Amino acid sequence: MSGNQRSGKTLLQLILCSHPEITVSPGTNVIARVLYGMRRDRPLDDAQLLELRRTLQKDRKFKAWRVDHRRYQAKVAAYRPGTVTTRDVVEDLMGFFRDETKPNARYVGNKKGCYCKEGDLVKRVFPRAKLVFLLRDGRGAVASMLETQPEHDLQSASLTWMLKARRIRELRDALPDDVFVARYESLVADPERMCRDLCAFLGLAYDGAMLADYRTNDAVRHRTDTTHHETYQSITTSMVDEWQRTLRPEQVAVVEGIAGDELLAHGYTPSLPRPGGLRARATYRLLREREVASWWFAHQRKQRTVG
Repeated sequence: MSGNQRSGKTLLQLILCSHPEITVSPGTNVIARVLYGMRRDRPLDDAQLLELRRTLQKDRKFKAWRVDHRRYQAKVAAYRPGTVTTRDVVEDLMGFFRDETKPNARYVGNKKGCYCKEGDLVKRVFPRAKLVFLLRDGRGAVASMLETQPEHDLQSASLTWMLKARRIRELRDALPDDVFVARYESLVADPERMCRDLCAFLGLAYDGAMLADYRTNDAVRHRTDTTHHETYQSITTSMVDEWQRTLRPEQVAVVEGIAGDELLAHGYTPSLPRPGGLRARATYRLLREREVASWWFAHQRKQRTVG
């Protein structure tokens, strides 16, 4: 599962993992590095296995999983050149998390933001995979990113939302049977209906535990999680319009100038008239095209790597 930063992914992960047949491991750079940085048309060699072990040692997100890390590291240490593929590594890691947290789960997944930009590559490695994306109004997501992610400024946050929203839309159109787009606003307004729709998409029966147990389902949280305190509370719509109080009009104008087309494409109505003058619109267009081009060239390299 994937989505934009500050879109409610952790809440949806907790809800899904409260179903008795589902587990979704937290984010990790290990899976992304293996999926997008190593070829899948041949088994891993000595150098790639060494890189995998080094990535495991450096990945703070993986170290924050609530599991016995020594057991998994011993499993990786037992890999021999020419015997495992990238798919094997990813399946072993997600299977390990399942065995550590919910051994009886039949469905395993992983939460990572990059999947919404690279979902087509995920499908090439795992053709039967189902992709679940959570999408939030870009203005709300950007406002939350500015509050919690100091690495972003207004433009970079808006561009990040724009590109991921675009890719989610493209993947939904290209893979209608394998992509489910959940809107944050719909999730918090009617959680049970969203859960029933998700279960139908996954081919599972709805289970009331999804909404009864999500607040205490700490097994799927990173040990270092300090930015999702609201997921310990009852689901509320109070954050849906929070951006209207936290973003100044000139900030809204920038978000809508950069991401307005994607806001409209996903059913979010801009609050301002067409923003800025000719110069501002030209600047926003240049920023959008540069962001898309940067992603496209990186995506082409990853496609060649995936093989």
